[in-house]
Amino acid sequence: MDDPTGLLIIRTWTEEGSSEPLRAQIRISSDVSAGFDRTLTLTRAEDVCKMVQEWLGKMVSDANH
Repeated sequence: MDDPTGLLIIRTWTEEGSSEPLRAQIRISSDVSAGFDRTLTLTRAEDVCKMVQEWLGKMVSDANH
């Protein structure tokens, strides 16, 4: 059995004049052969880091089952 390959893409930009100018669009797939699971846009670096950690944890968890 082949193990699924995950993919996480982060695209960032800033919006001038905003109280939180960072924008980070995250596209997530736990199996690239099935396409992206979801896309979201975050405005805080801490939230982006948390999302990456959660995704990596899920990939490890799925690999162990």
